[in-house]
Amino acid sequence: MYRKGVFLVQEAMRTLRRHKGVTALSVVIMSLSLLMLAVFLLATDNLLRFVGEAERDMKVYVYLDDRVSSAGMERLNREILSQEGVASVVFISKAEAMADFRRQLGEDAALVDVLDTNPLPNAFWVTPRNDFRNETAMSSLAGNIALLNGVEEVRYGKEFLEKFSGIVRGVYYVDMIVGFIVILSAIFIISNAVRLTIISRRKNIQILKLVGATNRFITAPFLIEGAFQGGVAAVLSLLLLFIVTMFSQRVVPDLHFFTADKAFVFMVTCVLIGSIGSFTALRHYLRMETR
Repeated sequence: MYRKGVFLVQEAMRTLRRHKGVTALSVVIMSLSLLMLAVFLLATDNLLRFVGEAERDMKVYVYLDDRVSSAGMERLNREILSQEGVASVVFISKAEAMADFRRQLGEDAALVDVLDTNPLPNAFWVTPRNDFRNETAMSSLAGNIALLNGVEEVRYGKEFLEKFSGIVRGVYYVDMIVGFIVILSAIFIISNAVRLTIISRRKNIQILKLVGATNRFITAPFLIEGAFQGGVAAVLSLLLLFIVTMFSQRVVPDLHFFTADKAFVFMVTCVLIGSIGSFTALRHYLRMETR
């Protein structure tokens, strides 16, 4: 079994060297088709990164009644922390809120000086756990906190969160549909590229059939070749995309390239796509031969 596997790999490598021109053409076509897939995946990865950053910034703002004493604030702090889904609570005093407001006004900060008193309330900034950063959980958490004694108002950006949740759901649906179409397109393009290799070697296939070789034995080297070409094409497409990303960062500084683990997963996926494309093309050819 081991010797048979080594023979098939060696045969696949010999064939690749023997048909350098056709192999190079197939790799170029694969690289361009996989580049489309890589661009789509990178756009999706950056969009999900943006979504994750927006989710991390989600907070529940709890504004307190001015009559709440220091002891009452400590009690509220403990009660809010005890709520299910709360990760942390930060107290923002009236003075801190006013100082922040002045910083936001910038050159117009002097306008605040006309006020006799500080109208801003004491507040808590409540950070929910990651699994509670969704529309339903945030609404429930805000409702529970609003019932606590001493709480005057609770805000968590309800309208924004509803729109945000709808956008995220839409993105996931579009990702699935477009991703499925792009992967099918890549397999189709690769399958046709591999078909060029098969046509150039049809005499060898016919000879193998005449000497009694099974379809499985004939198919194995092509699967190895397809996997190899898919891997090389993946490297080339990633290099092209990396260059494009570096130039694009001048316009979009927040654009990120794949991490090492994601790039590795992409390469493994391309190896599988190359094998599937080879198998699809060869199966079609063998069916035509048997008719």
